[in-house]
Amino acid sequence: MTTTPTPASLPTTAPSGDLRTLSLLLAAEAVLAHLHPRAPLRVERVALGETPGVTYALAADPQALALNRGLREEVALVGLARSAMARLLGLAVGAGEGPACRDPRALLTATLTDPEELEVLDAQLTVLEARARALLRRSWAEVEVVAAGLREHGELDAREVAHRVACAQGIRGTLLN
Repeated sequence: MTTTPTPASLPTTAPSGDLRTLSLLLAAEAVLAHLHPRAPLRVERVALGETPGVTYALAADPQALALNRGLREEVALVGLARSAMARLLGLAVGAGEGPACRDPRALLTATLTDPEELEVLDAQLTVLEARARALLRRSWAEVEVVAAGLREHGELDAREVAHRVACAQGIRGTLLN
């Protein structure tokens, strides 16, 4: 009597599309924050679980943002990371918007004092989002590695994000040289 082996059912470990997308959106914000080492952009943790989001060690000080244009633009650029990543992924408008603790439009509106700058706020946000997309394209490997870590562990602290970014940069450096 011959028996034919039946294939064992393997558990599927492939992440769902929504989990992958959410992990990429969160990883994009965490990576851009890591690439801009300023005090209000220090990542404390990134979570994918019940309350997904990026937690920062310090709140952005409106007075410091009003006095320092570079800092203001970097904080807004990182705040636009999710929408920039959503656009890169070809998602619908507004798909990258979620429970962000730092709304770039609100930050810029609160800190801009010159009426002429307020008039061109939409254009400035467009330019900052384009810069965010360019940075994300250059840092695609870092975003993918951080997103994979998020899907695997559900939460990463600042040290783990930094480690994954450094590993991705090291691998890219080795492969390109």
